[in-house]
Amino acid sequence: MSQLTGVNAPVGDPGTAYTPAGLGRGVVPLRPLQAGEILDGAVTAMRTYPGVILGLSALVVALGQAVAIPLDYLYLHFLAGLVNGNTTLGSGTGINDLALLRPGVLLNALIVSLLVGLLTTAVARAVLGRPVTLGEVWAQTRPRLPRLLGLSLVIFIVLFGVLALGMLPGLLLAAAGSPAAALVLLLGLGGAAALAVNRWVAWSLAAAALVLEDQPVRRALKRSSTLVKGGWWRVLGVSLLGLLVAEMVALVFSVVQQVVVGSNLSPVSDNGDGTYSGHHVSLMYVFLGALFSAGIQAVVSPFAASVMALQYVDRRMRREGLDIQLAMSARARRDGSAGAAGTAAGAGAVGTAPGGGPEPGNGPAA
Repeated sequence: MSQLTGVNAPVGDPGTAYTPAGLGRGVVPLRPLQAGEILDGAVTAMRTYPGVILGLSALVVALGQAVAIPLDYLYLHFLAGLVNGNTTLGSGTGINDLALLRPGVLLNALIVSLLVGLLTTAVARAVLGRPVTLGEVWAQTRPRLPRLLGLSLVIFIVLFGVLALGMLPGLLLAAAGSPAAALVLLLGLGGAAALAVNRWVAWSLAAAALVLEDQPVRRALKRSSTLVKGGWWRVLGVSLLGLLVAEMVALVFSVVQQVVVGSNLSPVSDNGDGTYSGHHVSLMYVFLGALFSAGIQAVVSPFAASVMALQYVDRRMRREGLDIQLAMSARARRDGSAGAAGTAAGAGAVGTAPGGGPEPGNGPAA
C-alpha cells in the first residue's frame, strides 16, 4: 500500500531512504520502517534537536523530582518508623523492598508517557526534516496538556490497578493462612501481568494521537488500539528493544548511583545479629538519589518517547498510507496546486475523519 509509483517513485532499492520533492530529508525514510530504523531515528532525532528534546525532557524530569523529593523523604521516614531493634530479618528486608516502590520511582513511570506527547511534535518535524523550536512545541502541546496529564494518569492507574487486583486474592488467602495462597497469587499475578502488557501495548500510541490529532482522552485510547491492531507483536517487540537499549544506558548511571548513594536510602539497617533497626534517612541522600534519578531519566526518557512517537508514524504509514499522502501533499505544494495551501504536510497533520478516513488536521507542520 505504501509503495510509491510514477515520477515520485524511489529509484533503486525500495528499502533505501526516500524523500519526496518538497520535503526535507528526515531522520527516517518516508516509508514503513524497520525496527532498527525506528531506534536509529530516535537517536538521530535527539541529536538533531538536542535543545528541544533533551531540554524539554530535563525540564519535565526536574519538575517531577521536585515533587518526588519531599514525598520520598516522608515515605522513607514512615517505613523506618515501622521497625525497632527486635525486627526480624524477614520483615526488615521486606520493608526495604517496599522502599523500592517509593513515590519518586512510581512518578518516573508517568514521565515517559507524558514525554511521548510532549516530544511528538518535535519528532514529527524531525520525520519531515523540518526545524522546530521549544516555543513551537509548547504552542502545540499547551492546549492539550491537561488531557495529556489525564491520559498518563488513566493509563498508570489502570495498569497498576490490574496488577493490584490480580494479586489481591492471593494476598487475602495468605493473610488467612491458606496453603493455596502461593498458587493463587502466582496465577493471579500472571494473568494480571498478561492483561496489563496487552493494554500497555494497545495504548502505547495514545499520547501521540492525542497531541497530533487533537483527540480527547477516550478517543485517543481507542485510536491507539486501532493503529496497533494487526501489529501488536511488532509494536511490543520494538517497544521492548527500545526499553532494552534505554535500560543498558540507565545501568551505567545506576552503578555510579549505587556507589555514591548505596544503602543510604534503605529505611532499615542490619544490626549484624539477624535483626534490623530503623535507619535515619538523610534528606541529603534523598536529594542525591533524586539527582541521579533525574539524570538517568533525562537521557533515557526522551529516547523511549521518541521510539513511541516514531512507532505512531510507522503504524500510520502501514495502515493508512501516510507516506503516500505526504508525498502527494508535497508534490501539490511544489507544483502550486490550487488546494495545496490547505493541505497539511506533516506527520501529525493528517487527522482522522469521523468516518475513520484521513483528513487534514492541525499538525505541527500544517
